[in-house]
Amino acid sequence: MKKQLQSVGAMFLAVSLLAGCDPDVTPPARPDPVSERCDEATAEYKAFDVVNHEPQDKRLVAIDQMMAQFPAAEADPTKSAAAADAILAKYKDPATNIQAKVLAREDKHFTGAAAAVGPELDAAILGSLDDLRAAQTTLDVKLAKQRFQKAGIYRFLYLSVMEELYEPSYKHYDEAFGYLGTGASNADAGRKGLARLATSRDGNNGTTLSPELFALIKEGSCIIEEALKAKNADTMEYGADEQYSRFVQRMDAKLQLVFAYSVGHELFDIDLFKTNPNTAYEKLVEGEGFFRTLEPYLKNAPAGSARANLAVQLRTEFDKAIAKAKAGDTTWISEMKATEVLLPALEAAFAIDVKA
Repeated sequence: MKKQLQSVGAMFLAVSLLAGCDPDVTPPARPDPVSERCDEATAEYKAFDVVNHEPQDKRLVAIDQMMAQFPAAEADPTKSAAAADAILAKYKDPATNIQAKVLAREDKHFTGAAAAVGPELDAAILGSLDDLRAAQTTLDVKLAKQRFQKAGIYRFLYLSVMEELYEPSYKHYDEAFGYLGTGASNADAGRKGLARLATSRDGNNGTTLSPELFALIKEGSCIIEEALKAKNADTMEYGADEQYSRFVQRMDAKLQLVFAYSVGHELFDIDLFKTNPNTAYEKLVEGEGFFRTLEPYLKNAPAGSARANLAVQLRTEFDKAIAKAKAGDTTWISEMKATEVLLPALEAAFAIDVKA
């Protein structure tokens, strides 16, 4: 029965997203708030138990520590192997258990083999560290860094938020909050991971993705608390409460917008730095890394739709460009039509406006 309900919930979310349902449609009001979590004036996220998200907090700190190994290697590529070893040790550290979490990660949009993305994600992370270990130039280090962060870490964090939300309970909800990285108040200095990425995109585009995500995670805590109290339970099957399912849909759509804006940002920068092949190459790798998070859902969109077409278009162009860039052929920069063709297609598919 559990698997059946999870499948129904996953189908509901996937169909809703692909059908273009408005994630910002106001859900029906619930009667009588049960706690301050449902008070819009509450400024901070109130954990059900702060112990629940402590492991996620520690993982985000460890991720920052891993990222901090790259600058020294960029300045002196002879330090690349040492940096790769230090990152790998932190990745495997049983104190935070990041690699084990990556390997076990599932994509809850799908079922069966399609959901088992952990080994693929782990391979992307380990492959980027192999690239770092073999790096001989600053560019080599920068490319390894972008693969590690964009294709590895950010996708892991997105999938982690979603996996926890797909297992509705007080504990899992706090864990989803932890992986989001807003901190209790969404203060700029406390943001990590996806919350920090959303802040960067807001700075580029004049959007409000970061505060919107924080508002959503607070709203969802009210929704799940009311749903669980109504059931006199600490946990429920996904799909058992319609308003909670709709909340998950809205959170997913908002997170995917962060990645869509991020792909668009890199497409814009490819054109901006077209006279600097090394920087353009780095932006290409960043864009492809961000695209990996969105690609499965774009490919799963209805055949012939703007999103399905975008999946094919971006994958084809990214693969061609990366193959040429690896070979030292800079003609990919003019051939790719990053802002002339690809960016408008992305903007149309997600109804966004990517700025400088």
